[in-house]
Amino acid sequence: MTKHSLLSFKGLAVADGQLPDFLTPEIQVLLMTWATFFLLLAILYRYAWKPILAALDQRENSIRQSVDEADEIHREYEEIETRKGRILHEAKEKGKDIISESRKAGANAAKVIEEKAKSEAQIIFENSERDMKARSEKALADLKKESADIAVILAGKVIQENLKDKAANKRFIDKLIKDL
Repeated sequence: MTKHSLLSFKGLAVADGQLPDFLTPEIQVLLMTWATFFLLLAILYRYAWKPILAALDQRENSIRQSVDEADEIHREYEEIETRKGRILHEAKEKGKDIISESRKAGANAAKVIEEKAKSEAQIIFENSERDMKARSEKALADLKKESADIAVILAGKVIQENLKDKAANKRFIDKLIKDL
């Protein structure tokens, strides 16, 4: 082999153990690479990362605000539920009171109506009793008058017949008694 032996380094020819030129860093290339990297980093920071970070911050603020609003809505909902429960309880109590008062008023009205009915019934009974008594007295008076009239008529007839005959008198009285 020659002094300049060729080594195979992944398909690249290397002479005397030296690395190819593209693997040896040169300062100019190194500086240009670093300059390009930092320039690209500045451009990306200004035009890409800065807007991306701003958008992420905005999104984070939006999410935080949404969570805060959700917490506030949750608190308001709990307050509303508490108020609703209190209002329902109060409504039930008022309903019970109204029903109780209505029952008392109904019982009182029933007593008043019953007392009024008893009073009216008593008045009707008393009026009926007076009316019956008045009719009875009138009927008795009419009966007495008729009895007196009949007695007078009978007495007149008896006296007339009496004057005629005693046996006929007796027959006539029996006949009158049968007619009554």
